Amino acid sequence: MSELKSEPAVRRETPAPAGGLAQPYGRPRARLERYGVAVALVLLAFALRWAIFGHLDSRLPFAFFLVAVMVAAWYGGLGPGMLAAVGGLLVGDYFFLPQHGAYAALGDAERTVITLYAINATLIVVLMESLHARIRKLEWALKNAGKDDRSASR
Repeated sequence: MSELKSEPAVRRETPAPAGGLAQPYGRPRARLERYGVAVALVLLAFALRWAIFGHLDSRLPFAFFLVAVMVAAWYGGLGPGMLAAVGGLLVGDYFFLPQHGAYAALGDAERTVITLYAINATLIVVLMESLHARIRKLEWALKNAGKDDRSASR
């Protein structure tokens, strides 16, 4: 029998687009795709929150939006994560917090819920962006280490 010779699989590197994220297993994600996913996640979080708890029930007004922020920041990076955070804040405030006038003072409960959401959403987005930056740095180092090894062996 003849032996089959197989060469090791070579993973193709795709360069990171300007302002985009390098994707190790496929094509780089387009800006419109990343922001579109962020908007879709906020709308999905709204629909789930509405279906489960209904209108003007101020229990957990932003909990579903935090998950949307987390996934948007993981998938799209800093910009889409912040878009999901602001979108979740606006939608959650309008639909799930008790009505208040445009210039009226917020109650202590509403102010606390909004502040906690803003802190958590910002922390999620910053940590995800830090993760993406670390991954990009490591991918760059691995890519350049391979070039250095090839040039040293010649």
